[in-house]
Amino acid sequence: MNCLKKLRLLVITFCFLPLFSANAVIVKEHIITSKTLGEEQNITVYLPDDYDDFPDYKYPVYYFLDGKYYKDMIQGVMSSYYENDLAPYMILVSIDNEDRIRDYTPTEHVEYKQGGGADAFLDYVEKELIPFVDKHYQTSKFKTLNGHSLGGLLSLHAMHSRPGLFTAHVALSPSIHWGNKIVLPKLKKYLSSEEDLNQFLYVNLGDEGFQVIDDSAIAMREGFLELKTFLEETKPNGLRFKVEHLQTLPHVATLMTGVVNSTNELYRNWSVPHRIFTEGPAGFDKHFKLLSQDLFQEIKPHKGAINFASYYMTGHDSLEKAMELLQYNAVLYPDSAWVLFNLAKGYEKRGNQDKARQQAMLALGKIKEDEENLKASINEFIAELDTEE
Repeated sequence: MNCLKKLRLLVITFCFLPLFSANAVIVKEHIITSKTLGEEQNITVYLPDDYDDFPDYKYPVYYFLDGKYYKDMIQGVMSSYYENDLAPYMILVSIDNEDRIRDYTPTEHVEYKQGGGADAFLDYVEKELIPFVDKHYQTSKFKTLNGHSLGGLLSLHAMHSRPGLFTAHVALSPSIHWGNKIVLPKLKKYLSSEEDLNQFLYVNLGDEGFQVIDDSAIAMREGFLELKTFLEETKPNGLRFKVEHLQTLPHVATLMTGVVNSTNELYRNWSVPHRIFTEGPAGFDKHFKLLSQDLFQEIKPHKGAINFASYYMTGHDSLEKAMELLQYNAVLYPDSAWVLFNLAKGYEKRGNQDKARQQAMLALGKIKEDEENLKASINEFIAELDTEE
């Protein structure tokens, strides 16, 4: 991502300004004519406001169900996370289906004779929706599925019936009671049989079965507690999970709380704490090894975070450590003109004019077509070095 922007956001976070605010995003509306479902499906795609500036960046994708009801809230929360460097920049996809009982339930309701279309809907998601998003947008392989209530049921059903389709599953007050809790044994079997899942699961429940007492609510609570006990006792290999019983919250509130809590847990190590700065390159290596384990993929240290750490250490009179960080950044990102230029400025501030000029010339050689402003700054920097001589 834009490193100058990242640095600015880190400074904002450091100064403790409000984290949640209205964020500029690019909004794309699409209608997919689904052959699988035999009908049109509406989706809304939200992109970071500078999406077009980074044609080579691959974004994780956050899919969420019932978007027609919750898209404004979820988009606001998730974009606030990445705008404040608390999570990676991502593509948000709102799934605005029209018949949630039909599409989110794996079996028909015995009494009401409704539902049972979950597998057909997941066929649409797997064979039409995801390929459409992958074709038209810069996506990585990391995908999250978020669902609430019946949508939470679908998220759990997808986990065992479409293994690996999503890396992270978020199930908020899931309707586990549906179909006499048919999803539970299948999910437990899947989680028990896999050697290394490399997946994340967040599940919560509110006051269902406590403040709200009816047969469905009690069955929902019992199913949740059964899943909670299973996860805590078996600790499936390669599954990172968090289960929360929020007994004071009503059903609808578990959605809002769950979006925040699940994101906090999933990206618990995304933001680099200031104590890592003092440890220099070794601290960054250790931190990002832990983050890579969290997200089941290699995550390189963020160049913006390293650069900010260097400024931070300079301000705390740790000049040697600050320079180590700038050099470390250049090793990690040898093709980044921005990184090399910052190293050049580091040498200049420490009185090493020859090294400063050498790094600035290397930075010029890495300039891209859309970096004219950076090119002008480097040329000005070199001219000032020549004037000083």
